[in-house]
Amino acid sequence: MTTRADRYLEREVCYALAGVLAILLLVVLGGLLTDVLNKIARGRVPPVLLLSQIGLRIPDALTMLLPLGSLLAVLLSYGRLYRDSEMAVLAASGYGPLQTLRPLFRLGGLLVLLQAALAFYVAPFGREVAAQMILDTQRSVAVAGLTSGRFVELPGGAGVLYVSSVSADQRTIDEIMLVRERDGQRIVLTARQGSIQVDDASDEVILHLTTGERVDGKPGEPGYRRIRFEEADIAFPRQLANAGDDPRQARSTSELWNASDLESQAELTRRLAQPLVLLLLLIIAPVMAQSAPRQPRFDKVVVAIMLYLTYTNLVELARVWVLAGTLPIWLGTWWVHAAFAGIVVIAWARELLAWRNGRKTLARMGVH
Repeated sequence: MTTRADRYLEREVCYALAGVLAILLLVVLGGLLTDVLNKIARGRVPPVLLLSQIGLRIPDALTMLLPLGSLLAVLLSYGRLYRDSEMAVLAASGYGPLQTLRPLFRLGGLLVLLQAALAFYVAPFGREVAAQMILDTQRSVAVAGLTSGRFVELPGGAGVLYVSSVSADQRTIDEIMLVRERDGQRIVLTARQGSIQVDDASDEVILHLTTGERVDGKPGEPGYRRIRFEEADIAFPRQLANAGDDPRQARSTSELWNASDLESQAELTRRLAQPLVLLLLLIIAPVMAQSAPRQPRFDKVVVAIMLYLTYTNLVELARVWVLAGTLPIWLGTWWVHAAFAGIVVIAWARELLAWRNGRKTLARMGVH
């Protein structure tokens, strides 16, 4: 049965959750923008996909923000009620510690389902669409991201290319310098002009250089060669290298479930753990939110952030240990969750014991 107090607590937590998530999302968007701009500068992502790449990675960011946001929302909302003595009034009315969990279980159930949907379906789908958009855009032009006055890393280890100017159709270039590494040797090609052609049969880009020279040798050793040429062709794959993300994070959960390799199983374990992290943090939040009337408002926020970082970093460390063979795959990251669940049980056991002893003391004093 939903009481008026339950609805009041739910409303307070929802207001706090909306504000916390809005602030955290703004912070994360800054990080996403920096990351995508860095990949654009390195030639891994076409510039035209800036906004779409950020938008498609927001669901993945929400899987990290929801647990932390939920924990902070409960701390801020319940903490205010403790400081304003509203929780004391509820406790005097028989609204005990377990009753404070009731609105969290209803709201937390929705949050856990949302977290599971993001982790299992939405976030991987967003990564898959983002990767496919990069590939399609890179196939639509000869050299994606090739602009005047900028160094561009060519795909397939073809080297680093610099051009002073590029034509509007990205077919003709002037004042070219190409640096390549082959078997410990550094090869530097310079040319006055060049052109770009696409071989659809082999799906390769042909860089045709005219009137230039080639210098090659081992760095730090004598014996460099200098060769002048009238024409030279350089071939490299049409698509650029991947965006630098783990491709398994873009695979569907069903594919990971049917896969038998260690990396796929580790990624599946990471997704399965995300709703559990949110649930455990929500359960321990009311205990952490307790505060005295004159206690500083944001003192436990730092503690909550440190708790979240410790928990999630231990989970990631356990996953790395599984990949490295230090831990068996059946143990995975579950020992971290079991340890944290033990901490939650101990915290609530102490809270319920203190509540019962307090009720007994009041009863001996004649207060019912």
